[in-house]
Formats: sequence, C-alpha cells, structure tokens
Amino acid sequence: MSKTIVSTAKKKQKANRAKKVGLPAGSLVYFGEKEKPLNIEVITYNESSCQFKKVFSAADALNTIGEGYITWLNVNGLNNIEEVKELGAYTQLNNLLLEDVLDTEHRPKVEILDNHILVIIKMLYYGKDGQLLSEHLALLLASNYLITFQESEGEDVFEPVRKRLQNAETSFRKRNTDYLLFGLLDAIVDNYFVILDKVTERIEVIEDEIIVHPKEDMISEIQFLKKTAIFLQKSIIPSREVVNKIEKSPHWLIEVDTKHYFRDLHDHTVQIVETLATYRDILWGLTDTYMGAMSNKMNNIMRLLTLISTIFIPLTFIVGVYGMNFKYMPELELWWAYPLVWGIMLSISVAMIFYFKQKKWF
Repeated sequence: MSKTIVSTAKKKQKANRAKKVGLPAGSLVYFGEKEKPLNIEVITYNESSCQFKKVFSAADALNTIGEGYITWLNVNGLNNIEEVKELGAYTQLNNLLLEDVLDTEHRPKVEILDNHILVIIKMLYYGKDGQLLSEHLALLLASNYLITFQESEGEDVFEPVRKRLQNAETSFRKRNTDYLLFGLLDAIVDNYFVILDKVTERIEVIEDEIIVHPKEDMISEIQFLKKTAIFLQKSIIPSREVVNKIEKSPHWLIEVDTKHYFRDLHDHTVQIVETLATYRDILWGLTDTYMGAMSNKMNNIMRLLTLISTIFIPLTFIVGVYGMNFKYMPELELWWAYPLVWGIMLSISVAMIFYFKQKKWF
C-alpha cells in the first residue's frame, strides 16, 4: 500500500473515531473508509441444489432463510448501519457485538453465544493494483445460515468456495454450516500463505542483492518489508487464537467431525506465525548485513583512492623536483632527459600497480 493511501486512510479513520468520543457503549459507528451501497449476495444450497442471487436490503436477505437448506448471506457495505442493525435484530446480536462488527480496527476474536458463534478476523489479499490490502470481516454462524459482513463488494478470497458450492459432489453440499465456516476461514488462511510466499520471494532477492550489489535505496526496501512484517503479525497472529478457540469450543454448532478440520487449520496458522517470527529475525539481520556491505563497499572505495594516491606520490615528487626554479639543472640541457623522466615515472607506476595486484589490493 502506498504511503499516500495509508496516510489518507489513517486520517479518515481518526476522523471517524472522533465521532465516537462521548457516545455511550454500544453506539454504532462505522470506522472504515469504504462507502458503498448495500449489496447482499445470497447463496442457498443443500445436497441437491445450489442457487445464487443478489438482494439490496436486509429484509429481502432475511426472507431467504428457511428450513431444509443452508443460507449464506454475504453482506457488502458495512457503512449501511441501519441495515446492519436489522440483521442484528434478527440474529439477536446486542449493540456491543454489532459495534465490534462495524469497528474495522477491532482485533480478531471469537464470541461464543447460545445459538450463534461470532468470528471477527482480518482478510488479507492483493488488490488489482498489486497493493497488499487488509479488510475487516465478521462471520456469524447459526444452525441453518451463516452471515459474513464485508466492507465492499468484489474484493474477497471466497471465489474458490463459491465454485465448490456449485459442485454437488463437494463436502460443502453434504455438511452443515460449521463446515462452511471452516471453508471460509480456510480460504482466508490459504491466502495468508500466498502473501507470505511473495514476501519470502522479495526477501530472498534482497538477500542476494545485498551481498553482490549493495545499493543505497535497499535500506528503504528493508524498512518497508519490516513494516509489512509487523502489519502481517498484527493481522495474522490473533487468527491463531481464533481458530484454536473454535476448535476447542464445546458449542453444539461445531460438530465433532468438523473439529478435525479446524485442528488442521490451526496447525496452518501456527506455521504462518512461526514463519512471521522468522521474517522478523531475517529482516533485522538484513539491516546489519546491509550496513556491513555498505561499510565494506566504502572501504573498497577508500582503498582504491589510497592506492591511486600512493601511485602518484613518487610521481609528484619527481615533478616537484624538476619544477624547482634553480638556474643550474644539468638534466634540463640534455635532449634525452625529458623522455627519461617519463620512462622513470611510467616504470614506477607500472611496478607499483604490479605490486598491488600481487598483493590482491586491486
């Protein structure tokens, strides 16, 4: 993400948070920056059929929930607070939990309720312009439906899940909503790996370049990678706790067979967290390597300049001697004196260069 975009987002976020100052707990304020019209993607499916459609109000979306099939409501547009409140009223979420849904800077967490499980997590992906983006995502699990709250439409990592739902042979069509929750979280975690692979690739390139061709602008690249690693740690590490809490939960919505999948997903998050810890050590080591490489480069430059100066010291002495204004200097009258001096100077230069090469100083 470019510095300009980050700066703009932070300013707007601070402005939105300022609106909350002085309001009572549970006041619903959207802290994000994506102002979009409400758009709800409705996917209803069972073992024999699967249907996709879009609606543009919470009431129309809630009317699609029924018995005998599972409904996935993918809500796009958290800035539509009244519609979110209507969904909250149907699902019996109190304003404190709805406040967490709307707070795009809220830390990932799990709330275990009587008839629902609320999951808040960060969804990371690369945008169309190649920038790393983070989106606040809330998932509300019930017995026959699952609601996901996103900031905007068309920017998520759930396309593989949508495609698998269209295939009647997949496990999604044969299992309950807890498996759908697993599938969505699995898609998010899988995309974490995609991001880590790209960061790893960039770190390896810089490692090789620092040793071979250290450049002054590399330190800014290393600092950017450090910020990226910190950003990833802040976004991903709490996800490990989220998955672990779901897997350990005795809640009736999570079936025993599905817990095996969540256990495997937890192992993936542990692997990611360990990789991020390795990044931190590598990047801090790269800074030391860069400083050492630049110092070594400067030493090589100073050595070269010193050798050049050393070569010219005897030459300067000879020129200085014959540049003195004495009346009687016999060599000045000889025709071969000038080429002789040049020969001596060239011989000294060649001899010193040969000596330096023998010592491997050049």
